[in-house]
Amino acid sequence: MTAAVIHTTVQRSERHAGGRVFTELCLVSEGGLNPLSGETVAQLRAALREDAASDSSHGIVLRAQGRAFSAGADVKEFRRFSVEDFRAAMQNILALYLEMVRHPRPIVSLVQGDALGGGAALAFFSDYVIAVHGAKFGFPEVHRGLAGGGYLMPRLIGKHRAAELVLLGRTIDAARAHALGLVAELCEPDQLDMRAQAVADEFAALAPSGLSVAKLGLALGFGDDLAANMATHIEAQTAAFASMKT
Repeated sequence: MTAAVIHTTVQRSERHAGGRVFTELCLVSEGGLNPLSGETVAQLRAALREDAASDSSHGIVLRAQGRAFSAGADVKEFRRFSVEDFRAAMQNILALYLEMVRHPRPIVSLVQGDALGGGAALAFFSDYVIAVHGAKFGFPEVHRGLAGGGYLMPRLIGKHRAAELVLLGRTIDAARAHALGLVAELCEPDQLDMRAQAVADEFAALAPSGLSVAKLGLALGFGDDLAANMATHIEAQTAAFASMKT
């Protein structure tokens, strides 16, 4: 019998700071691992589009409930996939990340638990990451015959440090992630919401026009080859998946 796919729900609410409104997106799932199923990715992409079209939103706060921020792709879902299903899933999740880069407003991620695979990328594609002490980050896909993060991590921390996560599939704790510049702030679990509010207050004091230009500048800093590199990664990853199916 095929194990049931666990769907993560994206719950929407608002956070108010300094007279501004922020869209708050919270990942919630049975078991608290918050896997990024195809339906979850679709919900996140829809939320980004709606936020971008809103005249009232000043930014996005992305958070989660449970043991993990997100454990990444649901391997149970992968077991049911054809090669074309897998390619489509990869295209959708990398499109989500690209939309995060190109989103006109700041995205703050609150990492209360482990962020692995696609969940680590979800955090690192945010603009500002606050993580609790003890949270872990990593790309364990290489241990399953796939790979993750190679199109992103050298841009953030350089090739050789990135190899530790992408090529060896090691996990690092929040303190190491902070030292590498992958996390902006560390805090205790009971301080996470307080720090989120403080950062929201700081963003709220800034003009939307300035934030929009700043976001564009950060997107340009990623390089105009990001989408092309993602497309190459998708094909390589799909070929690796196909070899596992034979």
